[in-house]
Amino acid sequence: MSKNKNLVADLGGTNIRFGLCETKATQAEEIRKYKIRDYESFSHLLEVYLSDCNTTSKSIRACCIAVAGPINNNQVKMTNCDWKISTAEIQNTLGIEQAILINDFHAIALSVAYLDPDGIIDIASQSSSSKEGPVSVFGPGTGLGAAILIPDGEEWSVITTEAGHAGLSARTDEELFAFNYWREKGCRINREFFICGTGIERIYESICVAHDKDDYKKRQVSDIQQLGCTGKDALCEQTMNIFCSFLGSAAGDQVLCSGSTGGLVLAGGILPRFVDFLKQSPFRQRFETKGSMSSYTKNVPTKLIVEQQPGLIGAAAQLNLS
Repeated sequence: MSKNKNLVADLGGTNIRFGLCETKATQAEEIRKYKIRDYESFSHLLEVYLSDCNTTSKSIRACCIAVAGPINNNQVKMTNCDWKISTAEIQNTLGIEQAILINDFHAIALSVAYLDPDGIIDIASQSSSSKEGPVSVFGPGTGLGAAILIPDGEEWSVITTEAGHAGLSARTDEELFAFNYWREKGCRINREFFICGTGIERIYESICVAHDKDDYKKRQVSDIQQLGCTGKDALCEQTMNIFCSFLGSAAGDQVLCSGSTGGLVLAGGILPRFVDFLKQSPFRQRFETKGSMSSYTKNVPTKLIVEQQPGLIGAAAQLNLS
């Protein structure tokens, strides 16, 4: 069997997706999703995936894994499980020479240049025309990822960041109550603390406490999101508006800090679930409201990736560039 396939994967904090690509292609086939907690190691899951696809490592030419976390010396230690992954382990398991580990938002940022037109949409932009300059890629899922896409001639280069762990500020009484509520519990407030899936639950809990309600004890993020975005529950709706406000504030700060005149691209697994609500939320207002620098952010377009597998596309693109 000839080695004519590239194996790509997008490894997040909860799930992992695998796919197979033809050499020089970016669209994956045989896409499968697995829960990380169900498997003892990454190597074990690699073997499970190949078996599920009715193929073997003999068909794999190269492999790129996009991972939610920083890559150090070609290896990564997962924060949400006890997995340790290295390029050497992947090479040994698959019997290949080329194995690459990249940050998951490196892959998502790289995918932007390869998305179909219907894979990315405008979100409440005052400016719809992209300008020259870097592009910030920013988005919540299990955590909050961030990367900077920099034009480099006819190609792009990517700088991954840990900007999800930068600071966040409160701008309304409700937001300040949420900050104080969690600080009194000994929590350090950063962007990721509120701008992620569990962050929605944290915002909701503080709002419930402020209104002497205990509904937070029986509702999870999916319930809060569904009830809030459909207007069926006032406290859930308030939660989602605060979440979008925090997202807009942090995204605007990210653009200012990185000089991203080329635009902001939102990504991650959460936002595509409530596109209409996001468009009508305070997101864009908070993105633009930056005091003396408001004219700067007002001219930066904001978009959202709605393609289901940007991580796999970006991982495939990385192999093609290597």
